[in-house]
This record gives sequence, C-alpha cells and structure tokens, in this order.
Amino acid sequence: MKTETSCPFQVSRSHALQGNGYVLDVVVSPSRDIVATPTASGAIHIFDSKTLNGLKTLNVTNPTDRYDDVLSQATFDQSNPSLLFAGTTNGTVRVWDLRTGNSELIFNCGKPVLSLAVNSANTALAAGTELVGEDSEISIWDVRNNSAPAARFLECHSDDVTQLRFHPTDRNAMISGSTDGLICLYNLETLEEEDALYQVIKENSIGKIGFFGPQYEYIYSLSHMETFSLYKFLEGDKVFTFGDVRGEAQQTKVDYLIDCVYDERNQRMFLVTGDQTGNMAIFHVNLGRLELVHTLNSGHSDIVRGAYWDVEYGSLISGGEDSIVSLWRNQ
Repeated sequence: MKTETSCPFQVSRSHALQGNGYVLDVVVSPSRDIVATPTASGAIHIFDSKTLNGLKTLNVTNPTDRYDDVLSQATFDQSNPSLLFAGTTNGTVRVWDLRTGNSELIFNCGKPVLSLAVNSANTALAAGTELVGEDSEISIWDVRNNSAPAARFLECHSDDVTQLRFHPTDRNAMISGSTDGLICLYNLETLEEEDALYQVIKENSIGKIGFFGPQYEYIYSLSHMETFSLYKFLEGDKVFTFGDVRGEAQQTKVDYLIDCVYDERNQRMFLVTGDQTGNMAIFHVNLGRLELVHTLNSGHSDIVRGAYWDVEYGSLISGGEDSIVSLWRNQ
C-alpha cells in the first residue's frame, strides 16, 4: 500500500481551554456531528465536529471545592445526541442535557467511576469502578430506572476497571478491560455474573479496547505498556499481537498509543499514536504489519490524550495535556 502523503493533515483551528483544560479524551456523538472533550478541571467542552465551533461548556465538577469529585469519563446517549453521561470519582454518573446545560438524572455507583458505556438500544448503562478495598465492580442499570443497579459484577476484575464497551449493534454484548490485565467478554441476556461472563482474555494492563470489522466481529486492545493486540470477539481467539509498538514503529517516533479508528466504508483499521512533544502518527493496520500513512505535527506541545478521525470527511479532532483542542484537515 502506498503511503498517503499527497494530502497531509494541517491544523485548521485550535482552542486553548481556560483553567486546567487538560483534556482527558475526545468523545464523538453517534451522529458524529458533536464532540465532547472532558477535562481535568471538571468541565466538558462541546464542539461542532465539522467546524470546532464551541457549542456549550458543562461544569460537571469543581475539584478545587471537592477533591474527591473528579471527572473521569463521558459517553453520549446512543439515540439522543443531546444527552451526555458523565462519571466522576465521587461514585456517580450524571446525565447532562446539552440543550439546557442541566443534569437531572443521577446513577449512584458508590465507588469512584472510571469507565462508562451505553448499549446500542439505549436500554443499559454500565459503569466500571476503581479498586476500593478488595473489590472493583461493574454496575449495570436499566437507563429508565436509576434507583439501583440491575446487576453488580464483583468477581470479573481484581483491579481498576478502565474500559467498558458495548457492541455497536448487539445490545447484549459487552467487553471490559482492567489494569489487572484482563479483557472480559459478556452476554448480558442474563445478568447473573457467572453466566454473563463467558470468556476472559489475558493481556497487559488495559488502556483502550474497542470493536472493529465489517460486522464488528473483532476487538482491539491497547495496553499501558504500549502493546497492541487484535482478537476475535465471540471466541476471544488472538488474531495478532504487535507487541510494544514503540519498538516496532521505525518510520516515526512513537512514545504512546492514543486509540484506534475503524473506517467502515473502506473496512480499514488505523492506529493513532503520539510522542512526548505532541506530534501524532497514523498507521494502517495490516495483519502483522503497521504502515505509516500520516503524520500530524505542531498541533500540540504535550501528550495527546484523545483523537477522533472522521475518515470520510477528512478531518481529525485531537485534545491533549497542553489544554489544546485542535481540528485538522487533509482534504
């Protein structure tokens, strides 16, 4: 495959966030027209994904007033892009209405929330927690009833639950990842923990996981040790392990892995990486080989924590520890 250098990415627009705007992630709505950037200040900044025009800022927490209430993760409602779920370390998940800027619905987990996911049917909310004492847990609610979780999984992980993902089309299929080095696969047709958990994959400490493939029949895993692996979803069988990508990538400097992007139209998988100075690189993922296709330089001056690439539209939005949110274009 030829390296794509004819249309390099260039920064089209940037926002410098006020206060401690250290960006934790870049989260896109199901309609792909809105992105949210949760920050260490406790604010979530909402942008138009095509123009990076600022739409709203939600002040979810104020860590200067509540040291135990820190924003951890956010995810959109899967059917209503005006609703955003936000988890915090005080043990709650709040649902925010982007039209009003208010939060009226609260799910109480009881432990610091580190990860969130909402299923494709918008019927189930899952929250993964920090290890407290001897237990970390995954709480699952019916989104119509916030009084108590419909299920609590206490035995699946023995450390912080850093990642939760529902399958994009199967409402009952979910995966979780933890710093204990395990990826757990669930069928939530039953909410009994022993029956719902049907496969465990042994990995390194999990940083990111997700689904990809024409039928989303595969999963990827990025570890905190910067290793990258691919698996079959239903069986949990390993497809390929790239090992430590920092040593595998010879064409550009890689210090850490940001996330993966799946191009549905062309059925191509990409890995987004970064270096300590804020430069990024995008690799096409071939079986057994990573091929550099884009470098993105001078948009950040520090570690990039999140990136969303709209391959069809030719734009990418990134957010980093330098409190910068950047819009890139390559068309």
